[in-house]
Amino acid sequence: MRSLRKRIKAKTYNTALSLIIVIMLLLNANLTVYIGSIHSDAIKAELLRFTSLKSLTTAFVDHTTKFFTEDAADFAENAITYFKEHIWLGPRLTRGRGTIQGPSGKETYYNLNMSGVVSIMRRMGYDYEYWVRDDGVKMFGNYVMVAANLNIRPRGSLIQTSLGMGMVCDTGTFAKRNPTQIDIATAW
Repeated sequence: MRSLRKRIKAKTYNTALSLIIVIMLLLNANLTVYIGSIHSDAIKAELLRFTSLKSLTTAFVDHTTKFFTEDAADFAENAITYFKEHIWLGPRLTRGRGTIQGPSGKETYYNLNMSGVVSIMRRMGYDYEYWVRDDGVKMFGNYVMVAANLNIRPRGSLIQTSLGMGMVCDTGTFAKRNPTQIDIATAW
């Protein structure tokens, strides 16, 4: 009897996790979410940018043991609600769409050598890898590299962008004219 209950419970959790993954992929194939911690009375999550299904799957496998503290139906309901509230479904910045109104305000893009910016961030203690995503977005670890007004958003600040969770790494002259604008580093 106990063995049967364990199998049913495991099957329920597996079904719930599969449902969550499918919903996340359907909501936005480029932006995925990783659950940082779960508590029985509330769901807490941190939005991160993952660039592939492999990293999404790895995140879910790594954190599966945390999911078992909450009833599967409650977990699925809480996660779906969170994803709907935090995933940007509006326009995305592209080379063809040089300016958009994103989740944090006006977004533009720029393409400059990032070696100096990466050096500054590493001196500040951010030891992330610099790389360029397949879609041309310049990344610092799991974060989209963003230039912003450093008086409002200091280096290291996290900010939601239309292309995923961003980290302020740079600034530019645009910040004087439009202090809330962000400029996303790309290879376009």
